[in-house]
Amino acid sequence: MPLIYITGNSGAGKSTIRKELQKRGYEAHDTDENGITCWYNKQTGKKVEKPPELKDRTQEWYTKHDWRVSRKRIEELVSRAKDRSVFLCGTTANENKVWDLFSTVIFLTIDIETLKHRLATRTNNEFGKTSVELRNILSQHKLSEEINRKFGAIMIDATQSVPKVVDKLLDYAERRQD
Repeated sequence: MPLIYITGNSGAGKSTIRKELQKRGYEAHDTDENGITCWYNKQTGKKVEKPPELKDRTQEWYTKHDWRVSRKRIEELVSRAKDRSVFLCGTTANENKVWDLFSTVIFLTIDIETLKHRLATRTNNEFGKTSVELRNILSQHKLSEEINRKFGAIMIDATQSVPKVVDKLLDYAERRQD
């Protein structure tokens, strides 16, 4: 059975999709939880904590640090996906280093205006609330989609209702198993 990766820009709806998958009885994880990802200093390679204060999350800080996924943690999820589909929802700087572990990669596409609105109004996550974070997210918007498309990710329009998005991704995931 597959390990399915659901990715997209911040604000695309990955966490909401994860909750819907869990509501439907699927095992679904978030890269932001349970030590699956951590911040790393790009120069030293050492784990670091993200500054707790918004004012300290400067462009300089983000330039020097990456949000990276642990290959070991993804391999653990692969072992859990032997007899059922398991989902991982999120985005990381080094996700291309673990793509070989996923049976399917689904990228949630979203237009800029919807993205800005979701980031401004979401209450479950503060990422994207600072001008630096918003600028970084918007600058990566088109590039992220292009890279994922290039590597064969399935594109799903995440501006649709959550049930429709989940129905589509489950349909793609089932087809990939056959």
